[in-house]
Amino acid sequence: MFTVYDMLQLPVMKQAVSQSEAKYGMRTPIEWVSIIEMPVENFVRKKEVVLTAGIGCENDNDKLLSFTGEVIDAGAAALIIATGRYLNVIPDKVIQFCESKDFPLIEIPWEIRFADVSHAISTALHQQERSFVEHSDKVRKELLEIILNGEGIASIASYLEKSLFMPIVITDRQGNVKTKSKNAKSLEERWNAHLLQRGDPLYFQLEDSNDTNSLPNNMHWILIDNKEVLQLTVQSAREIQGFILLEWPDYLPEDDVFQEHTLILLEHAVTTSALCFLHDQAALETEMRLKDDFVWSLAKGKFESKDNALSRAKSLGYNLNIPYLCIVAKPENLQSLYEKDLSQNISFENWRKHLGETMEEEVTHTGRTMHLKTMSTFQKEELIIFVELQSEKSVETAYPFIELLQYKIEQKRPGLIVSWGIAKTFGEDFFDVGFEEAYSALDIGRRQKGKGYITTYANTRFDRALLALAENEELRNITEVIIEPLQRYSRERKIDLVHTFIIYNQHKGNVSQTARDLNLHRQSLLYRLRKVETLTGCSLDDSDEMFLIDLSIRLHTISANKDKNSTKSNQLNK
Repeated sequence: MFTVYDMLQLPVMKQAVSQSEAKYGMRTPIEWVSIIEMPVENFVRKKEVVLTAGIGCENDNDKLLSFTGEVIDAGAAALIIATGRYLNVIPDKVIQFCESKDFPLIEIPWEIRFADVSHAISTALHQQERSFVEHSDKVRKELLEIILNGEGIASIASYLEKSLFMPIVITDRQGNVKTKSKNAKSLEERWNAHLLQRGDPLYFQLEDSNDTNSLPNNMHWILIDNKEVLQLTVQSAREIQGFILLEWPDYLPEDDVFQEHTLILLEHAVTTSALCFLHDQAALETEMRLKDDFVWSLAKGKFESKDNALSRAKSLGYNLNIPYLCIVAKPENLQSLYEKDLSQNISFENWRKHLGETMEEEVTHTGRTMHLKTMSTFQKEELIIFVELQSEKSVETAYPFIELLQYKIEQKRPGLIVSWGIAKTFGEDFFDVGFEEAYSALDIGRRQKGKGYITTYANTRFDRALLALAENEELRNITEVIIEPLQRYSRERKIDLVHTFIIYNQHKGNVSQTARDLNLHRQSLLYRLRKVETLTGCSLDDSDEMFLIDLSIRLHTISANKDKNSTKSNQLNK
């Protein structure tokens, strides 16, 4: 960055005298030089050095003061006045005014040609620009070499520390440290403590900093333990990938971040880090797909031999030589949560995919917390989990695991309702059997209790017995004869006779309790019950015929659910 101070070091400015004490003004960067006389109007650009002979102000100090004020207001970097022809000396009131504004006021002899000054400054600016280009090219090549050598973000952190002499920490988008430079242990510890206190780094506020300058959009000052840290946002396309943290030394002014060489280095580091993040993300997504396919193949029993499964498992970091229990989880209210999530700007399919990835991450974290091996995959709208058993008490292992996992998911997705199914069979070679049991338990539990409950396969014996009975052809015919008239009547008259019978049966034939439960007049209920008898040909006073109606309703319901789940299972397999 070529400043007013640098300009005064040029040979052509050897006879120049700085008339005003401008401590900070001397550090003002120069972008161009111009030669003007009165009036200023809009002929002066910001960060421009103005050369003048003071023509028109020879005998009027107030005019010169006004002219100087207009130059300052225009945002010029400095004012150079040539004395000896039109002005013999610069008035004290003009010098004092410039000092009050911390503005560089420079005097040169009339003998120094403005053209020589202008040429010297322009040449210096061009040399500086070439220097920046060369520096930028050098940094770009060195950082690109890091990527080509496959060294990753750890090498970028080391490169930055060596170039800037500052500790460097690089994190993911949640603020979790991915790598750090050699001397950044203290920064890492203080950052982790700051993260616990402040939360998501995406929402850190700038008011913690004393910085009053305008930084680039991807740079922010944050205050950690009274130390300034420069936070750089690593972004690809419109998605934030992570952050680079630089611990700014106390002895360096914050304004030094605006040094051109520093900005070039930081911008190239951010770009290179984004490429590394994308590479890591692509590798992670590939690994996740392979793991998803593997776990899904285990659940569906698609491996031809155990040796084949063991070989695949080893390459993915899984251990199949320990007993596993299968759990199937189903998030229920996805559509409503998606519609409430006003911050999302993606399709429902992508939103659901991201939710599945989040749930799989939490399965891994829960397993680590409980020191249990886990394997999981999210297929369509079901999360399939195989969790390690450390004792023969399978359900006792499953419940605390589900409780902790449910808590973690709730923290990430408040309001999400999840239903759970737990298998009965477990071990080293029962992955497909465990999946079928857990899926069946999930289905039966949702039908029996509703959404958001935990059901074990061991507690679904009655429903499974009904499923076995539903396969009997004669029973299916009897069921159809009894149920079909009731359903037809319900469709035509909009009166649910099946539900009426279920409530009546639950109250063991008590008409008064049933009427209150259904919010019906007693006579209206009696009319419905007589209609049930007429349509089914069964008497509600006969316990055998009551049992027959009840059994028919249960068989019809469970058969309908079985057919629906069979269709869904086929879709899931595609």
